[in-house]
Amino acid sequence: MKLTGSSNKVLCLCLALFTLFNSCSKMNDLHDKYLKRGETIYVAKPDSVFAFAGKERVKIRYWESDPKSVKLVVYWLSRTDSMVFDIPVHAPKDSIEIIIPNLSEYNYLFELVTMNSKMENRSLSLNVNASSYGDQFRSHLLDRAMESYRWLDRNKLEIKWRGAIEKGVGCELLYDNIDGNRATRFVPMAENLTQIEDFEGELEMRTVFLPEKTAIDTFNTPFKSINIEPLSELELDKTLFKQWNPPQIPYTYYDWTSTIDKLWDNTPATQYLTFTPSGFPYSFTFDLGQTVKLKRFKHWQRIDRGVVYRIQNVKKFQLWGSATSDVTDDFSEWIKLGDFEVYKPSGLPWGQETDEDIAYATQGDNFTIDPNAPPVRYIRYVVEDSWDGAQNLFTVGELTFFQEVH
Repeated sequence: MKLTGSSNKVLCLCLALFTLFNSCSKMNDLHDKYLKRGETIYVAKPDSVFAFAGKERVKIRYWESDPKSVKLVVYWLSRTDSMVFDIPVHAPKDSIEIIIPNLSEYNYLFELVTMNSKMENRSLSLNVNASSYGDQFRSHLLDRAMESYRWLDRNKLEIKWRGAIEKGVGCELLYDNIDGNRATRFVPMAENLTQIEDFEGELEMRTVFLPEKTAIDTFNTPFKSINIEPLSELELDKTLFKQWNPPQIPYTYYDWTSTIDKLWDNTPATQYLTFTPSGFPYSFTFDLGQTVKLKRFKHWQRIDRGVVYRIQNVKKFQLWGSATSDVTDDFSEWIKLGDFEVYKPSGLPWGQETDEDIAYATQGDNFTIDPNAPPVRYIRYVVEDSWDGAQNLFTVGELTFFQEVH
């Protein structure tokens, strides 16, 4: 059959329409495959996250503002371990906290992924690092050292600590108090002097550590016993001391820098210095401010070079006491506490001292009071001789008294 020009045009048009219709059908088939699955709704990852170290655990704090986020999955160890958490209803600005327990000691990388209630439509991950601490960290802990202790009163104990320990936050003290109970006291690491007002005995301590500043758990050393010797003597409170003079024993001093109160200012670098025109024996007196049974006292020379064991310094003296202020210069009214002589280790003649002599003088002489003497309050110091033998000028650096405690 022979086609005319018009027929050719019609045939070409038909072929073109068929091709176009066939192509559209295939394109619609591709779209229909995804439309049948429904619309995909993506979930946003957490807004931000922080992690805190702990004892075989880690705390994670995160912020989540997408209301479509219902579940949280936390992965660690390259996603070989994980936990799933429900995201509670909360205000977008509020943080949420979770605990990852039972973690071996390690520094972990945690991945946080949120999703909907069907555990679908996962978010991108948000990562955070945190450490878990355990026995390895604990095995390197050492207690803070106690440098010294002293009794301030019958039940008042003062402890002096050595320097702070790295990662240490303080010490926990356990002791028997005066009420017969076991008491606890926490001493911060920044505290260098600790006073326990109600101490009776049996002191134990342990040191508390924080592996990181923001960690949620502390570590402790084991409790250990601290040997505190029972109180047998007590240093008298020098703030109670004062000048006091009975009739016939006048008070004199060389100048205003050498007054009698220099005897109890807690330093032998200052001294009581007086001129005695009447010569030796010479008495001076003062008030302890309390009536006590004395056990011993410490006596310091003036320790300046050229003076120690030489000029001015007392060599021999007596100590007397009285429980009452109703006394005079009559020795029959006083109780003798002892005869004393300042010791020179080398025994060298006057004008010669060794380093040992100077060191000994710097530490002061310890003298024991007559144990049979009754309690006294008022002290009479009687100078009998000085190191240079001069009869009209003498000095004493410091005096410290200790009372007997039963």
